[in-house]
Order: sequence, then C-alpha cells, then structure tokens
Amino acid sequence: MYGWEPLVLLKHLLEQGVPKTAIAERLGVSRRVIYKWLASGQLDRDLSDPPPPRVRAPRPAALDPYQPLIETLLGTYPELSAVRLLAECQAAGYAGSLTQLKVFVRRVRPRPVPEPVIRFETPPGHQAQVDFAEVRFPWGKRVALLVVLGYSRLLWLRFYPRQTMQTVMTGLEAAFAAFSGVPGELLFDQMRAVIVADERPGGGKLLEQVGPTLPCSPETD
Repeated sequence: MYGWEPLVLLKHLLEQGVPKTAIAERLGVSRRVIYKWLASGQLDRDLSDPPPPRVRAPRPAALDPYQPLIETLLGTYPELSAVRLLAECQAAGYAGSLTQLKVFVRRVRPRPVPEPVIRFETPPGHQAQVDFAEVRFPWGKRVALLVVLGYSRLLWLRFYPRQTMQTVMTGLEAAFAAFSGVPGELLFDQMRAVIVADERPGGGKLLEQVGPTLPCSPETD
C-alpha cells in the first residue's frame, strides 16, 4: 500500500454501501486485504496526516555469515591481507566481492597500541648532541651545525659551507661560548666529519677523529 489513498477510497465506498467484494475489485486487492485493513483499525486513523515513511528491512550482505571467521583470523594474525582473508572466506563458501570484504576488514582490523615515547633524560651539564643538517637556499646549499643540550633542549646552530672537522671544532667552540660552559660529553650522530671508520660489523669499534681536549663545566645545562 502506498499512501492513504486506498484507505480513503475504501472508507468512502463503505459509507456508500458498496459490497466489500466490489471494493476489492475496484482497489485491485483481495477481499482478505479489505478485511485485514478493517480488523487492524486502519480506517480509524487520521487520514489527513501524511502516512509514515516505509522502512525497508536491511538485506543481509553476502559477507555476514563470514564475519566471525574474519574476526577470528584477524585476532590471531592481525597483519593478514584482505586478499589472503578473501581466499580463506572463499574456501568457506563466500562468493562476494573483495571490495565488500576490504570495507569490513578496515573496520575490524586490530590496531596496535602505540608504544609510549620515553624521553632520554640526562642530568644538567652532562651531555650535548651534535649533528649536521643540510639546508637548500635559493643561492645554494649550506649545512647547519646543531648542538642541543640534553637536559634543557637548548639549541645552538650556525650555517657553514661544508661538513669538515674544522667546521665541527670551530662550531663547538662558538656553541660553548654561547652556553657559557662545556657539557661533560658530546654525542655525535655518525657525522662524516667525525667518523673515520666503522668496524662494528666485523666486531671492531667505531673510530672517530679526536680533536683538542676542551674543559668541561658541569653547570653548563
């Protein structure tokens, strides 16, 4: 039934005394439908209001019977690809599409809990980290020497044309002057200007160039 029109006509014909058989023929329905409308109190409604929208029952998806299988597999093997899951479902009788399966997998795949970021703490004046960063300007490429104090994260940097040991020593002296002291140790990130050779893969050590000894001040940081 679509809208109130059949009920309005039914009510009008009944008031005119038209037999129910004739009404059923005129409305194109069976007599059983006429009696059902009357028994359910349809004619007692306020037919001047618009009828409620028709709600269709959701149709079951082809993937519904296989969702427990997918969830079980993902619970054991969270990294299984949608293609592999499709093969497992097809072996169990699934005849639907990969797209439908991907949508469901994207929704239920377990997401790993990110590990908390633990900041490496050092006491004041103990350590500074030293590294180069390459920067491109409109007029050419330069390298920035960065020195970061481990405790306060205070950053010093200066631009130089090349990465050399002389640049490192000159820059460190300028950084220590700006910090008004020298940290107890320096941590280098395998800088080419500092590292001579890496013999660790063969069981050796990481060989570094050794510059002049600089005085240390524990109050630096």
